[in-house]
Amino acid sequence: MYDSKHKKYINHIIDDVTFGVNVGECLGLLGPNGAGKTTSISMITGLMSHTHGKIVYGDNDLNKTEIGKISLGYCPQHNSLWKLLTVKETIQFYLKIAGYPHKDVPRYTKALINACGIENHTNKKISEISGGTKRKVSLIIAICSSPKYLILDEPSAGMDPFTRRYMWKLIKDLKKIRETATILTTHSTEEAEALCDRIAILIKGRLVCIDTPKSIKMNQSDKYVLEVFTDHPDIFEKQIVRENNLFGLEDEEDYELESSISYQKYFVNMKTENIANVFAMMEKVVKAGLVSQYNFEQFSLEQVFINFVNNTQ
Repeated sequence: MYDSKHKKYINHIIDDVTFGVNVGECLGLLGPNGAGKTTSISMITGLMSHTHGKIVYGDNDLNKTEIGKISLGYCPQHNSLWKLLTVKETIQFYLKIAGYPHKDVPRYTKALINACGIENHTNKKISEISGGTKRKVSLIIAICSSPKYLILDEPSAGMDPFTRRYMWKLIKDLKKIRETATILTTHSTEEAEALCDRIAILIKGRLVCIDTPKSIKMNQSDKYVLEVFTDHPDIFEKQIVRENNLFGLEDEEDYELESSISYQKYFVNMKTENIANVFAMMEKVVKAGLVSQYNFEQFSLEQVFINFVNNTQ
C-alpha cells in the first residue's frame, strides 16, 4: 500500500482494527498463528511504532504521552528474565523499580510468590525452573506495579493443563480485585472462553468479529455437529441420514461430512424444530445396534472460530 503522507510503500500487517476495553473487563484477541496478535500488542504497548491510527489509555494518547506515565503491566509472549537471578531476586528487583518502599519489598515478594503457587522455587535460579514457572514469574512482573492496564500476550503458552488452569484462576482473581482493563492474546478458544468478557477475532490483520463468547455462538445458532461411531457408516449414511432425512433438510440444503473408518462427523445448518427428531432417531439406531455411540451439539466456539478462519482464506 502506498502511504501518501510519508511518500513510500508500506506493508499493512494490521488493517483498520478498532476496539476498546472497559475497566474490569478482559478482551481476548483470538486468532491463528500469524494473524497479527503479537504485532497489535507490540503497537499497543509502544514497543513497535504504528503508521496510522491512535492508541489511547484513558485520556492519554500514546503518541503524546511518555509510556512511563501510563500505568501499564505487560507480560510478553517470550519471557524476558535474567537466567542468573533467583525467582525471589527477580521479583524484588521489579518491585523496587515499581517504587515500593525497601522495607515492604520482602513482604510483597512473598505474597506474590504464594499467590502464584511457586513457593518451592523461591530460591532457584531462573535457568533452573520450568517453562510454566517462568510464565508465572513473567505474570508477577506484569502485575507487581498494580497497573490500571494489563496486556498479556499468550500468558499460558507452553503450560501443562493443570498449570494453565491455575494461571487462569489467578488472572480471573486479578480482574475482580484490581479491576484492570485487560487485553489477552491467545489462539486457544478454551482460554478465550474461560477468561474473556468479550472476544475479538483477528485474522490476517483484520478484525472479523467482536462480541461476547455467548453472543458469538448464538449468532451461529443454526449450526450443529453430529458425531457418530458405527461399524456400518455407508448404511447409516444412506438409510438414516438421506432416506429418513435425519436433519429435516429441504431439497436444496445439504451437510458436510468428515469420515474415517468407524467415525462419522456431520456439520449441518438446521432448524431448531428438527432437533428432537435427531435425538429420537439416534436413540432408535443405537438400540438397533447400527450405532454404538453418538454426540449431537450446537457449534462450539472453536468450531465457529475455525469457520471464520476457513472463510477468510
